[in-house]
Amino acid sequence: MPPPRKDGTLKGFTLAEVLITLGIIGVVAALTMPTLIAYHQKQVTVNKLKKFYTNINQAVRLSELENDSSEFWEYPDNNYENNKAFFEKYIGKYMQYVSIEPSKIGDYSNILVKFADGSAAAFRTDKNGTDINFITEASSIKTKNPKRNSFGFMLNKKLSIGAKTMVEPYTFEWDGTREHLISHPRYGCSQNGLGSYCAKLIQYDGWQISKDYPW
Repeated sequence: MPPPRKDGTLKGFTLAEVLITLGIIGVVAALTMPTLIAYHQKQVTVNKLKKFYTNINQAVRLSELENDSSEFWEYPDNNYENNKAFFEKYIGKYMQYVSIEPSKIGDYSNILVKFADGSAAAFRTDKNGTDINFITEASSIKTKNPKRNSFGFMLNKKLSIGAKTMVEPYTFEWDGTREHLISHPRYGCSQNGLGSYCAKLIQYDGWQISKDYPW
C-alpha cells in the first residue's frame, strides 16, 4: 500500500503503476500457464489410462468366470466381424461402452469401441492374441499422437512380458528394463520411436509421466 500523505490521507496508485503491475502479472501468467496446462493434460491422461486398465481387466476377470482362462479363448482370424464377435463375447459383455464401429486406426478389420468419458479403444484380434490401442480422446483419432493420446495394450501376446491372462501395456520384444522401454529402435517411448511402449513406461514409473517422457 502506498504511504500516507502528510495530512494523513492515503495516496492512490498512479495509472502507470497499475499498468506496470498488470504487465508483470501478465508476463508471469504467460510463463506459467503452459506448464500448468501441460501438467493438467498429463494428469488427465494418466487418470484415463488407469481407469481403462482397471475396467478392462475387471471385464477379463468376470469373463474368465464364465469362459475359462483367457489363454484358452477362441482367438479368431482377423477381420471386422470376427473382431466384433470376439469382443462382444469375451469382453464387451462385462464392461460398459457406448458404441462399436470400424476403426480408423490401421486397417478397417479392427473395431473401435467408444466409452462414455470420451475415450475409445481399437481392438485387433488374431490367433496370437489381442492388440489394443487406447485413445484418451476419441475426437483426436485422426490426429492421434502415440505419446500423448494413444497407448498400446495387449492380451495373450507371444514374446511379451506379462499380458497373458490380463490386459497389460504393450511389451512385445521388451527386455524387462526401463532403459529398453525408451531405447527400443522400433517400439521405444522416445521422440524417434513409435511410442508403443509409452503406456508401459508410465506404468513402470508408478502411473506417472516422468521428466524424461517425450511429451
